[in-house]
Amino acid sequence: MYFVVILGPAGSGKSHLAAALADWMEANQLDVTRLNLDPAVEWLPYNPDVDVRDYVNARKVMEEYQLGPNGAMIASVDMLIKYIDKIREDVESTRANYVIVDTPGQMELFAFRETGPIVLSKLLEGYRSAAVFLIDAVMAAKPSSLASSILLANSVRFRLKLPQINAVSKADLLDRNAMEEIERMMNDPDYFYSKLVEERVDPLQAEAFARLLDALQPSGASLEAAVRFVSAVSGYGLDDLYAAVQQVLIGGEDFFTEEPNPRL
Repeated sequence: MYFVVILGPAGSGKSHLAAALADWMEANQLDVTRLNLDPAVEWLPYNPDVDVRDYVNARKVMEEYQLGPNGAMIASVDMLIKYIDKIREDVESTRANYVIVDTPGQMELFAFRETGPIVLSKLLEGYRSAAVFLIDAVMAAKPSSLASSILLANSVRFRLKLPQINAVSKADLLDRNAMEEIERMMNDPDYFYSKLVEERVDPLQAEAFARLLDALQPSGASLEAAVRFVSAVSGYGLDDLYAAVQQVLIGGEDFFTEEPNPRL
């Protein structure tokens, strides 16, 4: 059983990508479980096979403890620790080879608080897992916004300690030139610096970011360093994203449903 954790800020398209990727994998004769890990979501573009709302519902938590939406979400994820063993059992009972994990969009749960990493760690323990961090195409098109997204992506990677693939979502909104521009910025710190300065970002801040980017993603580092472009609407890039996930998980080999569930 392999886990693919979809991460990213609210509105970046995590749930739609989770649905599209799961459908694409099933169309290619791969067995998939869809796990909703968001206790506050009110609508999903897929029918979850395992749903944390069966154990903790943020709406009920908000009403019972008289909390605001953000407080209820934090409290709900804290409460999930109590049920994570049961949720894991529910996932394992599906006997699927791949588990697509759809996560909440409140990134502070994973980047700045302890509970999010603990919940994921307990859920994924013993299984090979990869994270896919989504950067909204609208954010990626502006250098300063792309820089902020990259910093957040790395914050999450540091906290979760999972192999992570960065992907620009909603790629149907971008033309080829825009994709090439984003890719060049992410792979060429000097060029990224020049684009930030053009946007009137303080040159010292731009230089500091460029140096950090160079340190975090050195040239020729690994497959994880390359950005992917994907669209849940058109299906663009789903095959490329799947290939990247497979390469990270098991060196590129497909894991067919008749094989036993491997653990590390």
